[in-house]
Amino acid sequence: MNSTANSASEQAREHDRVFHAAFSAAKDARGRLVKIRPHRAITPLKVTPSLLAQAVILPLMLCGLLFWAKPQLFDFWRSCILFWSSGLDLPIGLSRRLNDSGQHALNLSKASDGAPLPDTIALTITTLLTLIAFAFSARMNNARLPLKYPLRIVCVVQFVALLYFWLSPSTFPYSIARHSEELMTMGYVGMLAMPVMLAVGYYILNQSVVMKLFNTALILLFFVILIPHQVLAHAFIMQHLSVLFMPVLYICFGAVFDALIFVALYSWVVSNAPAEATI
Repeated sequence: MNSTANSASEQAREHDRVFHAAFSAAKDARGRLVKIRPHRAITPLKVTPSLLAQAVILPLMLCGLLFWAKPQLFDFWRSCILFWSSGLDLPIGLSRRLNDSGQHALNLSKASDGAPLPDTIALTITTLLTLIAFAFSARMNNARLPLKYPLRIVCVVQFVALLYFWLSPSTFPYSIARHSEELMTMGYVGMLAMPVMLAVGYYILNQSVVMKLFNTALILLFFVILIPHQVLAHAFIMQHLSVLFMPVLYICFGAVFDALIFVALYSWVVSNAPAEATI
């Protein structure tokens, strides 16, 4: 009986020895033959003098071009807004006065300089809908969890706006025209900042200058088209509803929204960079 137990124990130890020997041999062979490069997101970059020069010169050149083209850019945006405003029943026109930049500002030509203020019914319905949306956010779990906190932020901003319009609506100082002009200004400032941000995370990649300029032009062109239509969407909502939604549009769907879009486009551009771009 004891000899049988000793034999089984010796056999088990021999199996363990053979297994560990085979595992060690496979590990050694893998170390010699398989070279796994870390993901480029955590790969240290070697910034050569040429790449460093690109990271300095390209933003200066692009920002200078945007600064030079500012009057033409704003004229294009205003022309685009005026073109679509008639079909959207938005009484937007150009004022006869020049603004601080020497251009004709947008104005509501058929409405007062103020804005359509919310009545009691609009305030009540919006309060109920905001409460429902906030309560619905508590049920967001699993796949819908990333939407939970942005929805709550929107609800909190709207609650603050509701409180203001419930207590003192007549003192609201902003008009749709002023909101539209400031939205274009914020968009332009954001475009000026984009080449600088790309210099930090994109221009230092080992990729051709032509491709960097091409992708940068695509990103800037996207915002050239987006911003006037963003202004139109905001003006449409406020003109046909009320300025009750101006704070949430300004805070959540203005510069913050533009920044999120830029991050998405930046991620797309960097993800399409070749593997050797980080070598």
